[in-house]
Amino acid sequence: MQDEISKRYLEFCTGLSKSTINSYKYGLRTFQKYANKRWRDVMVNDVILFYTNHKATKNSKMSVLGTVSRFYDWGIEEKYLLDNPVKKFLKTLRREKKERNYLTTSQANYLLSNIKRYDYYVITMFILKTGVRISELVNLKVQDVDLDSKIAFIGSGKGKKDRYVFFDRDLAFHLREYIKERSYRDPKCDNLFLGVYRGHFSQRSLTLYKEYINEVAPNIHIRITPHILRHTFATSMLERGIDLKSLSLILGHEDLSTTSIYLHKNKEALQREYQRVMEINF
Repeated sequence: MQDEISKRYLEFCTGLSKSTINSYKYGLRTFQKYANKRWRDVMVNDVILFYTNHKATKNSKMSVLGTVSRFYDWGIEEKYLLDNPVKKFLKTLRREKKERNYLTTSQANYLLSNIKRYDYYVITMFILKTGVRISELVNLKVQDVDLDSKIAFIGSGKGKKDRYVFFDRDLAFHLREYIKERSYRDPKCDNLFLGVYRGHFSQRSLTLYKEYINEVAPNIHIRITPHILRHTFATSMLERGIDLKSLSLILGHEDLSTTSIYLHKNKEALQREYQRVMEINF
């Protein structure tokens, strides 16, 4: 069963490049050979010993641990594994060089120019242009998006405030084209963004999306996630002069110690502020 779990994970990764799959095979094999335990029996201490004693560069060891951590996340979701000891270790680890948590404009443009899957292109552009959380994006419905007004409604669920986010003509054009395409893939699903196998955008679809955007942008030497894209949006807007209160409302932030965040701004005023600074070239 031990090797069967690894085999099933690699089958799940089918669709990624051969070099990426070979890298995953190497990472799983390297760690398993060192730990010499069943995946379920690996403890945080085993991860620490690997990181401390395995004779390889730090970047190489971090690459192996990243692969193993993603494997554990998948195994937990598929009910093969119970816990992720690597993630516990990584949370406490201080990296030698702190990674930036956003992309520069040139990096964002480079990423977009390398995405060949149109749905992934539109998803990436949507986050870069609106700053939505991935949890909000996957729950968006087609009817939540007004292409003429260039506004999307974000329903935040119980205990949180609903809000609007805005987008420009460029994104509106691509959304219109994408919606035409998605209607053929799964006309019965009302989610704006469909998963890999139609239907809603599942955790499995998210995993494949994240692997894809990192695979096509090898010259960006940080791991790209939807949260990094959200940070990129926020940083870009601040650099272009948006005021913090407007940005907080657009991002859906709430800070009880900052009463100014609660000052009323209707969606028309927010949209005017957004359009004033939205000159991002991606």
